[in-house]
Amino acid sequence: MKRVLRYLVYASGLLALWRYLHRKQITILMLHGVAGENAGARWRPLWERMPASKLDAMLGVLGRYYRFLSLDEAVDILAGRKPPVDYGLVLTFDDGYRNNVTEAVPVLKAHGASATLFVATGFVETGRAYWIDRLDYALQHAPDSARDLQSGELRFDLRGRDRAGLVAGYRDLRLEVKKACPDDETMLRVLDELATQLESAAGTTIADVILDDPYVSIASWAELARAAEEGMTIGSHTRDHTRLAAIPRDEVDEQLTESRRELGERLGRECRYFAYPNGSLDDYVMERVAAAGYAAALSTRAGLNRIGENLYALRRFASPVMRAPAEVLVEISGILESSLFRRLRA
Repeated sequence: MKRVLRYLVYASGLLALWRYLHRKQITILMLHGVAGENAGARWRPLWERMPASKLDAMLGVLGRYYRFLSLDEAVDILAGRKPPVDYGLVLTFDDGYRNNVTEAVPVLKAHGASATLFVATGFVETGRAYWIDRLDYALQHAPDSARDLQSGELRFDLRGRDRAGLVAGYRDLRLEVKKACPDDETMLRVLDELATQLESAAGTTIADVILDDPYVSIASWAELARAAEEGMTIGSHTRDHTRLAAIPRDEVDEQLTESRRELGERLGRECRYFAYPNGSLDDYVMERVAAAGYAAALSTRAGLNRIGENLYALRRFASPVMRAPAEVLVEISGILESSLFRRLRA
């Protein structure tokens, strides 16, 4: 049904009209890992990465319809310091995976585009895995009989599923845990319990492969410095990939200031931008981001950004895996978030 709707919007001319009317607003895309199937890897994440070939194809399409901007340029326009441009688009990558540097940066350069890479400095420092990848790896390596998981009153039975079933089950598990655990400490404890159950049964952990894994290894400081030298911007994603609205308020400043300080010291460049992990923010968090010295911050809320926008709650579209060009253009145009289409979906 969604695909049909996208094609109707495109073919009817509504998309062209919408894009023209909103041409002065800025589109920001959010991506994560960039890696295709790798024959040498011991696994393939359930949370799919975008292959470099699809990123290349997508940027080829977007380059015909948009003007690639750096985040510096976009923020200056939104703040009114520079004149607006038509069809401006910014690219961002969250989490600081090594493949952002090794796979994505060469593709970006080939298309004359730059991007901002948002990294959690504690993970760069230690090279440890994000929980989403740790649990994914453990789930796939544990025997099927061990996929009946429990933590307190939460239970997830993922036994007897093929890959598609595991993809759906793992997505639902993540959403339910986040919903059931309003604070970060409880959420991480539950996720650690689930991962430990699976790892005990599997006899292996993601730590066995993460140093050179093509999917989940974390970029080093040297690799991030090289990316910055090649025209990429490096921003903060906290120290510990923390949901800032879900931790005690006296810990928020440390996550913001320490990550900004570490980035400045390690890379020799001022860190000006921040992205909220999991899109977790509230008025207090936004206030502290500004007080920490960041020039702007990006959320995970979908939508376009207009001149005069709150610079500490900028919107981003999750970048769609390359479908047909018409679908991609509709997906990131903002038209499906309009009041008209929200009423249609309701």
